Formats: sequence, structure tokens, C-alpha cells
Amino acid sequence: MAKFLAWVLGMAAVAALALYELVLDVWVVPADDPLLTASVAPTLSPGDVVLVARHSTLDHGYLARCPDPDAPGRFVVARAIAKAGETVTFDGEIVNVDGHHTPAARRCDPADVVVHDPTSGNDLTLACEVEEYGEVNFSVQRSFANPRAAQKRTVDAGRWFLVSDDRHVHLDSRDFGDVDARACEHVLFRVAKPGELALALLW
Repeated sequence: MAKFLAWVLGMAAVAALALYELVLDVWVVPADDPLLTASVAPTLSPGDVVLVARHSTLDHGYLARCPDPDAPGRFVVARAIAKAGETVTFDGEIVNVDGHHTPAARRCDPADVVVHDPTSGNDLTLACEVEEYGEVNFSVQRSFANPRAAQKRTVDAGRWFLVSDDRHVHLDSRDFGDVDARACEHVLFRVAKPGELALALLW
């Protein structure tokens, strides 16, 4: 019995290693980047353990991890909102793709959140709403009182436009442009938050 149990555990370890090397990457959201920390809220927090699909294909609404164009060796995490040929418009921190947007389904609980803006050093009160985009539901934060300036961009061939879940304190394609789709990976699950163990689907 002991030999059989050891064999089963050994096979499970081999399978887990193969899964890690070929399919999934385990990644911890860093705590040393205040702007990234703010931009991934309310979906993720520093110290969250997530599973990232290696060699994955993005789709609308997927949470993506991509190399940071401005900081080699680091990552940005944001929503894949628009692909090549599509036009993204920001109006009052509401995102439209080719002139269409899905209205917020409901307010979060709590409906208002206080966040720290590392770019200004100020605490801000933002509205939290749940958006529906394609097959995906996710929470976003935005400022209705002082929205960011309106923008309009068309995505280049072979690239994706990323948008932070925090639409106001962001680290996304509004800052560094659209990204190479081949370099990005799909963030599938949050495995654990600091102090707890739970599996949460993020896409």
C-alpha cells in the first residue's frame, strides 16, 4: 500500500511539473509597484497568487499579463478590450469599441471605494461597477466627478489594446500603446489571496 501511495504521489508530482512547465505559470502579483497595484484593483491585490496560461490566445474581456513596455523584466496586467482594426473610444472613463459598449450591469458592494493614487499622492473616491463584456463579467472602478480626458485610438495589426480594471488610476494602453498579442498570456484564476486559499475565475 505504501509503495502504491508513493507511486501515485510521484505520478501526481510529475503531472504537476509538466503542467507547470508546458501549460500554466504560477505568478504572485508584486507589492513593490504602487501604480500596478492601483491599476489591477478591484480584481487583484498585491500578494495574490494567480495561474497564467502559457502560449494562450487572448479574447475580448480576458485579463492579460504582458511584458511592461516601459520596464523590462516586469509585467502589466489589464483587460484585452480591442483587437487589431477595432477603434477604442474613452468617454467619461466608459470604454466603447467600434462605437458600442455594454452598460454596467450593477453597482458593486460597496458601490464606492477609496483608493490611493500614487501619481498624485492623493486618496480618491471612485465608483465601482460590474461590467459585462462578451462572455466575461468583471468589476471596474472609475471617477464620474473627474474623469480622464476623452481618447480615441485604432488598434494596429497583430496587437491588442489593454485597459486597466481601475479606469482612473491606470497602467494600460493609454500609457504605453497597444501591445503585441503574441507576448501576452491569459490570467485564468486567482488561486489565493494573502491569508486565504480560494479559487476564483478571473476571465
